[in-house]
Amino acid sequence: MRKAFKRPFNLSIRYKLFATYVFVILIPFLLLLFIHISTTQRENKEAAVYSSHKMLDETKAYLEYKSEAITEILNFIAFNELVQKAVVADSAPYQDIDVWHMGALQMSRLINQFRYNDDIETIQIYMSQGLAGATENAEFLDMKKIMTQPWYIRCAQTSEVVTWLPSTELEADADSRELTVLRKIPDDHDIRQFNGIVRARVKSTAMESVLNHAILTPNATAFLFNDEGELLGSSDKFAYSDELVKEVNTLYTASDSQDSFYNDNYPIGGSRHLLGVQVIPHTDMKVALVVPYSDILQSTIKARNRIISIFLFVVPFMLPLSFFVAESATKRIRRLIVHVRKVKHGHFQLAPLPVNEDEIGELTHNFNMMVQNISKLIEEKSSLGREVKNKEMKALQAQINPHFLYNTLDLINVMAIESDAQDIKRVVDELATFYKLSLSSGKEYVTLESELKHIEAYVRIQNMRFEENVRLEFQVPRDLYDCRMPKILLQPLVENAILHGIMEKESEEGEIRVAAWTDNGDLLIEIADDGVGMDADTLSAILRPAEKGERGSYGVRNIEERLQLSYGLQYGLKYYSSPGMGTRVVLRLPERRED
Repeated sequence: MRKAFKRPFNLSIRYKLFATYVFVILIPFLLLLFIHISTTQRENKEAAVYSSHKMLDETKAYLEYKSEAITEILNFIAFNELVQKAVVADSAPYQDIDVWHMGALQMSRLINQFRYNDDIETIQIYMSQGLAGATENAEFLDMKKIMTQPWYIRCAQTSEVVTWLPSTELEADADSRELTVLRKIPDDHDIRQFNGIVRARVKSTAMESVLNHAILTPNATAFLFNDEGELLGSSDKFAYSDELVKEVNTLYTASDSQDSFYNDNYPIGGSRHLLGVQVIPHTDMKVALVVPYSDILQSTIKARNRIISIFLFVVPFMLPLSFFVAESATKRIRRLIVHVRKVKHGHFQLAPLPVNEDEIGELTHNFNMMVQNISKLIEEKSSLGREVKNKEMKALQAQINPHFLYNTLDLINVMAIESDAQDIKRVVDELATFYKLSLSSGKEYVTLESELKHIEAYVRIQNMRFEENVRLEFQVPRDLYDCRMPKILLQPLVENAILHGIMEKESEEGEIRVAAWTDNGDLLIEIADDGVGMDADTLSAILRPAEKGERGSYGVRNIEERLQLSYGLQYGLKYYSSPGMGTRVVLRLPERRED
């Protein structure tokens, strides 16, 4: 799993750069597509809702105009004096065919003068007496024959004077899209009673043309219904059942709305729709507009598909171009890699690579300079190698002198024993021990125990010279004896403590204390004397390179440099001193044990 995760990161820069170019193009496109879809969807919804409201208002206004025009005609007929008298007139005189014909002609002329209204198919009058009481025709009908019909009972019981019904309520074989308008003819003496009904059959195209005008999207629909939830008319594409009309009527009735009702999330068949309802004033009719939410998203989908098409058109040109750019951008890097591999295998005699004024050019320039410097260093190393050989020969010769001195001292020791010169024998023994520890079999690193023996031998030799005036005390735990350190670190410091500390006192005697402890993985060694001490100026300059003859400067500086070269700049010496109070020097080096 981890290898599969790391595999893309192990690709060459060329392919990484190519992938970067592709992502740089893809990410803005996807972001733009997301923003565009979300923004367009929100804007389209807002525009669709606003347009639906406006279109519903216009449709309501147009239907109100049409309904008022039809109602005005029926009102004029219902209140006409001739009609008022005709519906309550005695039917007996109309048994005479000529009288009936003259009365019917007068009534027909009254009705026919309103044929200018193209929305009305026919106008009929239901009367309880008069012409229809004698005989009926297509225009004058006997009201007593329909008093048991549900539509008549409904019209009679309502307090409204105008009722809008589907024509199928009156005649089963009527056009399902045709409307019927009923207007009560009031009684002269009691306006709450009526003596007849004026019926206008409205053409199916009258309302349908207005409802079709309200359609904004391909699958939207508009329909007209009354207070009973009966469908009175619809647009051409009405793919819903009458149950939807009743449900919308119930929903509107249950709402607190007076003249209009809107629902932006109305579910129909599990799909989201926009629903708007407007009441047509002075009627019991309402107009509803239903817009599927998928129609609103259709424009968003078209815009999305358009962007995707553009992207798919651009991609075939973008990918080769991105690869070409990545190839060109990494060409010099790959050429530099070839030269680096040659250098790795020891081929330093290379022609300099061309350099441009950019980051890769600077890298190439630095590589050229590096190769030249390495070539020079190799030549210098070869030259230095010969010099080192010569120095080694000289160093080997220099080693003869300490060995020769050690062997000579051994001979003097034998001669002192034979001559019974004990003092000579003692000093020669100590000096031999001192040089033996100094040589340390050619090792550069020795144990702390060896260094302590070394300074112990040195102090014993000096005491033979200074009449046992120097006392040496060790405060070193035994478990630190195997700590490793560069050889001959402590002897120069003890020498300074004797020569420049104790011997400069008036009494020329004193004590040197050597202590050691560990601190956070470091070994600390302290050499303290009770000599004359140093002032601040001398103390601050003691580790500074000094002129020849300045006290203790060469040995101390040598120890400081050896510690820092061996272990790092955080290690070295620290001096603590004041005049008349003696001197303390603390060495810090890492705690490393002898294997």
